[in-house]
Amino acid sequence: MSLRSKIKKTVTGLLSTAIMASAIPAASSAPVTNAAGDQNYAEALALSLYFFDANACGKNITGGPLTWRQDCHTYDGQADLEKAVGLSASEKAAVKAANEGSSIVDASGGYHDAGDHIKFSMTIGFATTSLAWSYFSYPDAFEKAECTDHLKYILRNACDYFMKTTFLDDSGNVIAYVDQIAAEGEDHSVWTAPEVQTMTRTVYWASPSNPIADSAGEMAAALGSSSLAFKDSDPAYAAECLKYGKALAAFAAKYPSYNAKGRGGMYDGSGSLKDDIAWGQLWCDVAENGGKLPSGYKPPVTLSGDKAYSNGDYDGWLYCWNKVYSGYAGLLGELGYDGDKYKHEAKIEVEGTGGAKFSTSEYAANWGWGSARYNCALQGIAWRSGDSNLEAAAKHQMDCILDSSTKYKSYFVGYGNSYPTHYHHRASNPGSGNPADNTAAKYILYGALLGGPDSNGGYEDHQNSYSCTEPALDYNGCFVLACAPLVSKYGGDASAVKSVEKSASEINENYTFGSGSEIVTTTTTTTEPVTTTTTTTKPYVQETEIVEVKNARIVKYEGSRITLEGDPGDPLSKIYYDDNTKIVQYPYMSEFYEGDTVNGYYIYELPDPDSDGRTEYTYALELELQPKIVWGDADLDGNVKMNDAVLLMQSLSNGDKYGEEGSEATHLTLRGKRNGNVDGARNSGISPKDALKIQEFLLKKITDLTPEYALAK
Repeated sequence: MSLRSKIKKTVTGLLSTAIMASAIPAASSAPVTNAAGDQNYAEALALSLYFFDANACGKNITGGPLTWRQDCHTYDGQADLEKAVGLSASEKAAVKAANEGSSIVDASGGYHDAGDHIKFSMTIGFATTSLAWSYFSYPDAFEKAECTDHLKYILRNACDYFMKTTFLDDSGNVIAYVDQIAAEGEDHSVWTAPEVQTMTRTVYWASPSNPIADSAGEMAAALGSSSLAFKDSDPAYAAECLKYGKALAAFAAKYPSYNAKGRGGMYDGSGSLKDDIAWGQLWCDVAENGGKLPSGYKPPVTLSGDKAYSNGDYDGWLYCWNKVYSGYAGLLGELGYDGDKYKHEAKIEVEGTGGAKFSTSEYAANWGWGSARYNCALQGIAWRSGDSNLEAAAKHQMDCILDSSTKYKSYFVGYGNSYPTHYHHRASNPGSGNPADNTAAKYILYGALLGGPDSNGGYEDHQNSYSCTEPALDYNGCFVLACAPLVSKYGGDASAVKSVEKSASEINENYTFGSGSEIVTTTTTTTEPVTTTTTTTKPYVQETEIVEVKNARIVKYEGSRITLEGDPGDPLSKIYYDDNTKIVQYPYMSEFYEGDTVNGYYIYELPDPDSDGRTEYTYALELELQPKIVWGDADLDGNVKMNDAVLLMQSLSNGDKYGEEGSEATHLTLRGKRNGNVDGARNSGISPKDALKIQEFLLKKITDLTPEYALAK
């Protein structure tokens, strides 16, 4: 599933500037409003997505959307099955077999849960579903806010993480999946930025011997709902998401129990499982039918009366990580199941949980810890109720959250003139290492919904007041669910976000989200070197070290095997085969040829796996081609001109005279063929169409010679 997106890097000095920047918000103009009294909902929606970038974990963070975030916890990519918690011996063996024989699993990626750095598949799943549901219901909102690509980037990162940490057998059944990485005691004892952390991060698994139905259901819902977001733009990826989603939904239904080993009381899901199972199944059923309910469909759980689902364990609680029945009702109502019955269910649930304060005159903070998150959850369901009074109340509640006037303080960071600066979030506010010292945040945590006021309206802007100032994935998931309907109905000024991106040192204004893949490849005709990045979900590694090679030459390329020859002093050159070369296994080959010079990173070293006295290397996770590919440059002089089109035609008419043997300027070499193959598929060979496309480029009929196969891996 190697997919590409284009990335523009910021200048080198930008990161150092960001590191020194204060997080105290500078004075700015009030947000542009849509009408008298309205907040700029489009700005708020677009900003809210940056919180997920702030909580991203793993590789490919450096140089990403936020200038102050860098790769972190990359050693999650070396998760040892022998140390796995929650797997039996036979299950470890089965995972190892599915992992191409390796006991080392790549569990890097995903998102940190909140102000800490634990990864819970359950909360990642809940938040991802909330985002995907928002897009399913209101795709126009993300277009108006000009953040559709950003949304899909987040969805893809989450789904990539789920799929590479879920292992299926040959029949498509779940063998095991990662439920959690890092325990509370391991993680919470160190108040530092994630980039510098090296503490132990225990990996907790779910399996048939250790089932955890809530996370399986939430992951299934996330993958099913996200597949709908990609069904038109990337149907192959959508199908892969749905495949894993259905497998996890089936696992949850087959093993409806809770045996989580690492959560403790943090996210105890033991009291609520049937809703997660039904939620995951419903989304997968809808996704499999293209976004609609099949004819004659009967949902996995149905109502037997007002606020009484047929399984008898529903307590009327609002939509949140631990109870998704009201979301379930809202989605069924939205899809028109059983008339207006489920819309009515959503209505009475909002009224029952929101109380009198969920109105157009007051602000509801009935729930204590993280009240703003619950308020947004109610808003999101209110918009699915079909009740105009509740929709008006939802709008008022969001206006209160965003309002930075004297009546209310904004609980949404980076929006408006006044918002908290002492939040409980280690990545953006590592401070002195002690949150009790209450330091102002080092970086503005753009787009984060904080916990908000307590049930009495009290709020303390303090780093250690986590009930008020901590953000979390589920908070922002609910915020997006509440904000998207407002953008759809009232609009907003998307240009305000562009102004923030341009002025904020924390945001990389030049970052292009593209298709939102964890795996990034760039092919360009600029002066920057081309970078080809690839990975595999199941790399074959043993007890390894990771080496970096510079300026290695490709001396042989056969299938997925590259033979590299390193420079003197390079780590690659220290241990050779008998022919003084090093063989590297490299899956998903791109535009590499014999004779190319590459820089390599993250190449796993296998210390003598065959007991033959030789060290071997496997799976280059990133190769950087030097020099760059200039598409259309058949004579390899670094420029595109008419000579290149002529050389292509000469090679076609007289291959003996203008073939590979000879000067690059007068003969079409192997690398020249690579550069000149701008019209066909990879390895399709040179044709007159390639020469014609170069001429069209020179006549300015087209602006880019990059072939489609190099843009969409």
